[in-house]
Amino acid sequence: MPSLVSPIEEAQLTISRPRANTWWQQMRMGVLLFPCVLLFSGCAASRYSAPVASFRDKTHQTIGVLSEFYSSRNSYEIDLYLQGIAVDASLPVQTIDASGAATPLGRPVFSPTSIKARLDALNLVGAYAGRLYDLANTDAPTKFQSAASVLGQNLSKLDKTFQTLQGAADPSANKYVGPISSLAGTIGQMYLEQKRDDLLKKAINDGAPQVDVILAQVRDDMDHIFSQEVITGSNERLALLITAYNKDRAKLAYEQRTARLAEVRATANEAAASVGSAPSNLVSSMMDAHKALVQAASSTAKNKPINLQGLNTALEEWTTQIQTLSAQVRLLTH
Repeated sequence: MPSLVSPIEEAQLTISRPRANTWWQQMRMGVLLFPCVLLFSGCAASRYSAPVASFRDKTHQTIGVLSEFYSSRNSYEIDLYLQGIAVDASLPVQTIDASGAATPLGRPVFSPTSIKARLDALNLVGAYAGRLYDLANTDAPTKFQSAASVLGQNLSKLDKTFQTLQGAADPSANKYVGPISSLAGTIGQMYLEQKRDDLLKKAINDGAPQVDVILAQVRDDMDHIFSQEVITGSNERLALLITAYNKDRAKLAYEQRTARLAEVRATANEAAASVGSAPSNLVSSMMDAHKALVQAASSTAKNKPINLQGLNTALEEWTTQIQTLSAQVRLLTH
C-alpha cells in the first residue's frame, strides 16, 4: 500500500520523533523525580522529630494524670474525714477537734503552696519536652525567646518558691531547688546557631540530669508521702465501712445493703490500687523513656539505629503504662 506521507513529510516526522520522545521522557522523569524530591526534602526534618514529638505528647499526658492526683490530695483527706463522721453518729462535723487540732475542714493537710510548686515542677519538665520538640522541628537559624517569656513568671522563679518551702513543713522541698534552677536556665538557653541535631543533642544532655533529679524526687514523694497517705487512708476507710455495715446490716433494706456494699467494693479497689503505687510507676515509665531519649541523642553513628529503636520501644511501653495506670490513679483521685 502506498504511503500517505510524502518523502519530505516523512523526513520531517523522523526528525521530530526524537524530540517528542525526549519531551515525553523528560515529563516522565519529572513525575518520577517529584516524590524523590519530596522524600529528600522530608529528610531535612530531624531524625528525632517523631520520637521527640511522642515524648512531648506522653509527657503532657503523664503530667495531666499526675496533676489530677496531686490536686486531689486535700479533697481526699476531707472525704476520709467525712466518711469517718458518716459511719459514727456520735461524731460531730468540726473544723477543730476535741484535742484542739485542726481537722481537714479547718486546715488543709497538705500545703496548697507545696502542691502547686510540685505541679509547676512537672510543668517545667513539660516545658523541657516542648522545647526539644521545637528544636527538632525548625530550621530557622534564629534564637528562641528568652527564658522568662518561654516559662512565664511561675516557672522562671520556681526555684525561689521551693526555697521558701524548705523546712519541717515540707522536708523534701530543698531537693527540688538546684535541679529546677539549672533546668530553667537550660531551657532559656536553647537556640539555633548550629546544626539542629547537634543542638538537640546538647539540649538533651544539658537538661537530662536535672529532669532525672526532678522526676526522681516526684517519684520519691509519691512513694514516701502520698502512697503512704493513700494506703493508710484506704485501709482506714475500708475498716470503717466494714464495721458500720456489720453493725447495721440487720436493719438495712436490700437496696441499702447493696449501696453500702458498693462503697465497700469501691474502697477495696482503691486500697488495692494504692498498694501498687500507680502514680510512682507512671513516673518511672516516664524516666525510662527519658533515659532512652538521652541514649539515642548520645549515640555514635554505629549504634544510633539500635538506640533509636530502644527509644521507640520505651515510648510504646510508656504509652501502655499511661493507658493502664491512668485508670488506677483515678481510683485514688477524689
